[in-house]
Amino acid sequence: MSVRKALLGLGVRVVESPDEREHFVVVEGEGEEFEVVRPAYIDQATSKVILSGQLRRVPRRHTQPADGTGTQDAATKEDQP
Repeated sequence: MSVRKALLGLGVRVVESPDEREHFVVVEGEGEEFEVVRPAYIDQATSKVILSGQLRRVPRRHTQPADGTGTQDAATKEDQP
């Protein structure tokens, strides 16, 4: 049996999404986005934090445009002149 399955069986929820930032503390890094260093563990019955997770700040990830000419901002190609 995996540790994750055992925790779920005990009523512990493992939070691995930086979108639920209320369960995490930021421990290092610079940037506007976050990545999970350590997941958070939450008691499902009480919704209390058993162990806070840790987040690291990271630079914003840029996407490569289809033509491969560099980074693409929030504006789409159709919005650009």
